[in-house]
Amino acid sequence: MIADEKAKVPTTESAEPVLDSVEQVLGRLASTARADTIFGEPVERGDVTVIPCSEVAVGLGMGSGSGPVDAQGNKTGGGSGGGGGASGRPIAVIVISKDRVRVEPVLDLTKVVLAAFSTGAFLLFWLGRLSRMGRSVKGPSFSQFRRAVQK
Repeated sequence: MIADEKAKVPTTESAEPVLDSVEQVLGRLASTARADTIFGEPVERGDVTVIPCSEVAVGLGMGSGSGPVDAQGNKTGGGSGGGGGASGRPIAVIVISKDRVRVEPVLDLTKVVLAAFSTGAFLLFWLGRLSRMGRSVKGPSFSQFRRAVQK
């Protein structure tokens, strides 16, 4: 069992590559998080300019590890790892004309349909449950409820 054996804390030499990779990943992340990632190239048609806007989400995770040391003092464990991901979706467009500037939201139809299905399923579940209860099962009267709350 690992809990019974002594675990060796990584030394500075073994931690350096991990720190270098963290700095490299964070450097890439910083170079990716720019204004042109959020705002697209303006599109001009006549007197109207349209600028697309998006939402960008970035996730990052890293790990390391170590393990027990055998009787000769050799490391028997190891570890390391990391991962990340990013996603983007359009959320609005900025429309600039001669007279005014307006922001038009982009409707995500998938989210609207999923919300409608979830709400409908919730309502069907509770309506079905309430209809099965009938009149034979009734809750406490108001006076019984008031006595229970006052105690």
